[in-house]
Amino acid sequence: MQAVLRRGGDNSALALRADPPDSELTRRALESAQDVYDPVLLHHCLRCWYVGDLFTQLEHRSYDAELFYIACLLHDIGLTDRYRPTGDDTPCFAIHGGDLAQRELRAWGADDEFARTVSEAIAGHLDVTVPPETGIEAHLLHAAARLDVVGTRLPEIPRHLIREIHIRHPRTEFVPTFSRARPDSRIAVLWRTGMRIPMTLNPIRTMT
Repeated sequence: MQAVLRRGGDNSALALRADPPDSELTRRALESAQDVYDPVLLHHCLRCWYVGDLFTQLEHRSYDAELFYIACLLHDIGLTDRYRPTGDDTPCFAIHGGDLAQRELRAWGADDEFARTVSEAIAGHLDVTVPPETGIEAHLLHAAARLDVVGTRLPEIPRHLIREIHIRHPRTEFVPTFSRARPDSRIAVLWRTGMRIPMTLNPIRTMT
């Protein structure tokens, strides 16, 4: 499902989508997300969908809305108790989550390229940079997650839209939940090495 976005002017033209894309794959992904996440992580994933869609409007890009929505929904499954890495699994929750998403999507009938692109977006969402040339959906997930977690690019999104996103998907207990991420996860390592400061000081917390 390709979302082709209008070319506009400043950010006053931005608008939230009424609903995410609906397909057999998105329904399966949403059911899976609802099954494995607690409400805090589920709301984070859904906020990423809305923020990423706003970034496409800002950057005047076309993207696969179905693929991006599924990547948002599944990008933190490697943090959940059910999908904790074990044995020969990679210890990085993002890469492990990408592998899991790829296997699930293939089982649900997605083609190999679709499943691989979702996997790559999830695996790279904690990288320092993800330029659009590496994949627009990966770029969007990275940008949306960074805004929601530490406030990167927050001034580019109008305050009233941030508030509307948080009405739909509240941020309650988000920082404490991330601070308790399982000790061997990349999020926990980042927290211990200083990410707690930008997360705690994220100005988005005063906008909700």
